[in-house]
Amino acid sequence: MSVLLVAVDAPAQAPATAAEAAKSVVFEATSNAVRPGDSVGLRWECQVTGKVRLDPGGLVMEAKGQVTVKPSATTIYTLTEAKAGGAMLGRVEVRIEPYAPYGEPAKVCAFEASTHAVLPGEPVVLHWTCTGTAKVKLEPGGLELDGQSEITVTPLETTRYTITASNFSGGASRTVEVQVLKSPVGQPARVCAFTAGQSAIRPGEPVELRWECVGDSKVRLEPGGLELDGKDHITVQPSETTVYTLSAMNILGGSSRSLEIRVIPGLPERPPIAPETLSIAGTAPIPEPQRADTEPAKAVIEAPKPTIEAAKPPPPPSPSSSPAPAVPASATDGETKTTAFREANLPLAIALSEAQRAAAAPDRWTLRLVVSGSTDGLKVLAKHGGKEAEDLMVLPYVRKDGIRWWQACYGAFPSKSAALQAYAKLPEALRKALSTPLPLHLDRLPGDMPKVPEPQV
Repeated sequence: MSVLLVAVDAPAQAPATAAEAAKSVVFEATSNAVRPGDSVGLRWECQVTGKVRLDPGGLVMEAKGQVTVKPSATTIYTLTEAKAGGAMLGRVEVRIEPYAPYGEPAKVCAFEASTHAVLPGEPVVLHWTCTGTAKVKLEPGGLELDGQSEITVTPLETTRYTITASNFSGGASRTVEVQVLKSPVGQPARVCAFTAGQSAIRPGEPVELRWECVGDSKVRLEPGGLELDGKDHITVQPSETTVYTLSAMNILGGSSRSLEIRVIPGLPERPPIAPETLSIAGTAPIPEPQRADTEPAKAVIEAPKPTIEAAKPPPPPSPSSSPAPAVPASATDGETKTTAFREANLPLAIALSEAQRAAAAPDRWTLRLVVSGSTDGLKVLAKHGGKEAEDLMVLPYVRKDGIRWWQACYGAFPSKSAALQAYAKLPEALRKALSTPLPLHLDRLPGDMPKVPEPQV
């Protein structure tokens, strides 16, 4: 077996520099040459602060760990610090070769079945990984399988399979059992939920993926082909916009779900939102919940149905003032969004606009001004929008054929009439450049990304 060690002799204390970090890392593969379709183990131990990132795949892992990969072509795996501008910690190259090299005892590194429970006569794929050029034999049956890495069997009864690899230097064996069921039990594997902490991030920013599955299943994440049985979350750090697909499968079936993480340069960092203090009209703010062993405070409220509202509400606008958007963009985000319009940066414009839309109160109205598939239209918004451009929202518009366009909407108003009245506030040049406004409910726009229905458990 050939093992590639990137660095050894890790110091007892945490390294102070990137150069010292590279010297305090062990990053190795169980073999640096495997046959097509074979698996290989990667193991690392890093004396660094925080987590590390394994590529390809952009997987954020603990500083000490191991995974099993199955490269389809010669691949260079790299380990870096999981932070923006993180130092390179090590690299391992795994070559795909028809046969493993001579000179070492044969060893069975892995022996797995595609499933451990089937109905009578259903196919099962037995897959193994061996090092050292060897004679490979499968029992029961005494099948000679030299040069192969998998075989399909159809057991009629519960069977224990043993794979043995041997050469002039020695050998080893491993065993796996496949249970044959008389009738189906359980339920098909199903991905009930697959979510991300954020759908739009800055380059180098980590994001957590979480999922919920039902049914005893094999769970796999792409890209990267990482097997995640028994887990319900993982942190990734994509360097570019990536679609992640989570698949769950068992003997009775399976399902998969996908989500997209958009990597957008220039996306501003969002500060944490402080919880809002609530009060009952005419009374003091609501106190913190009391412990069960204390007597609750008695409050006297004359109104049978008090109105709950934010503490210290702003004074209502005068009747003579014209309606204004309910959720204006912040000064910083507004300037950034206008810059995105001017530079025709559609991903950044959509990310900022979606945040503005999400902050709007429910059941609000907006004016849709245009639907377009060209980013040049963003420049029109910046050129003619004036200061009102900060209240324009560029939101996704998905056609029936799946092609993604965008739609420009203005404001978030309490009523349809208020939205139409506010249209007069837009600069005349912008009104002439765009089509007739269409008042719509902001929380259910035509062309919104379709929502995946939750499966019935």
